[in-house]
Amino acid sequence: MPDAQVPDLVGAFATLGFDAHPIGKGPEDVDADAANSRALLRAVAVSGFAMMNIMLLSVSVWSGATGTTRDLFHWLSALIALPTIAYAGRPFFRSAWGALRHRQTNMDVPISIGVLLVSTISLYETLTHGAHAYFDGAVMLLFFLLCGRWLDSVMRDRARGGVSALLRNMGTGAMVFRHERSTHWVDATALEPGMVMLIAAGERLAADGVVAGGSSSIDLSLLTGESAPQAVRLGDPVHAGTLNIDAPLKVRVTAAGADTAIADIARLMGEAAQGKSRYVRIADRAARLYAPAVHCLALMAFAGWMIAGAG
Repeated sequence: MPDAQVPDLVGAFATLGFDAHPIGKGPEDVDADAANSRALLRAVAVSGFAMMNIMLLSVSVWSGATGTTRDLFHWLSALIALPTIAYAGRPFFRSAWGALRHRQTNMDVPISIGVLLVSTISLYETLTHGAHAYFDGAVMLLFFLLCGRWLDSVMRDRARGGVSALLRNMGTGAMVFRHERSTHWVDATALEPGMVMLIAAGERLAADGVVAGGSSSIDLSLLTGESAPQAVRLGDPVHAGTLNIDAPLKVRVTAAGADTAIADIARLMGEAAQGKSRYVRIADRAARLYAPAVHCLALMAFAGWMIAGAG
């Protein structure tokens, strides 16, 4: 869709139940990613604390507490579990609601329905002095799922941090020959193929190019990992982000900005951080059938047992 605008693409993703944001390199993008990880970590902490306390209360019920004592422990479990589920379950509830609102399903739909049904049944059992409540199971499920979400978020943040660190090592600009002997500073974003840069010793290159004059040694460790400097002379290719070590060089620009090798590496790293494995994509596609199939089978089983006379 060459003519598609960003709002159109964001709206298209929204109809599928997903949030979409333009990719950027500004501080606000980093802050948003960090805020999401912190929110998930808080949810993990809250659900973990609640899970352990509800388990302590449940042990007494499992040990044979009955009557008023059992009801007391059920009420205490409910007082801990319900606010925890409302707070820690928000990532799943938001995702599930967004999918259902657009007549889609994802893996968060069965998770949300399961947690809400278990909580509702447990609250009903508590109100009617029933023997069984499953607040511990609902909170435990949220805790382990949130742990996975948080770890995934942390790894993606680290990958994005690696991309940012890589791009920060590009030169911010270069002295470019205006005439045979005069030079002027040109920002990296304004460099174009054909320009001739003067790269001083100790300066990082801001664009890819070929050596047009002079000889020196180049530190390629940023691109290749090789610590030993590589000697370059007239006609040799050099790349943005590498460090000129020994002597000034004249470099004719062949690629700048997003067309440089280091930008390609950063782009691949970003795609890998945002991408999904083949198996995850298969699971996402299967979820479109899995969620409604499981719910229909569960409803049929429930109706069958009720018709058969189960209490």
